[in-house]
Amino acid sequence: MRDESSDVITHCCWAMDPKTNARCTLPPGHKGAHYTPYVRRSWDQPGKSWLAK
Repeated sequence: MRDESSDVITHCCWAMDPKTNARCTLPPGHKGAHYTPYVRRSWDQPGKSWLAK
């Protein structure tokens, strides 16, 4: 069984997108939508973002 409490990166928000399991790479406590630059359709497209709860 996986322990998700170990999935913490202190310099990132790290909130998970419930649809894609992408993790937010913005700083902790940011305002607005979550964002990850690593999930994108192609290299010249913007990264994935989702609304913060």
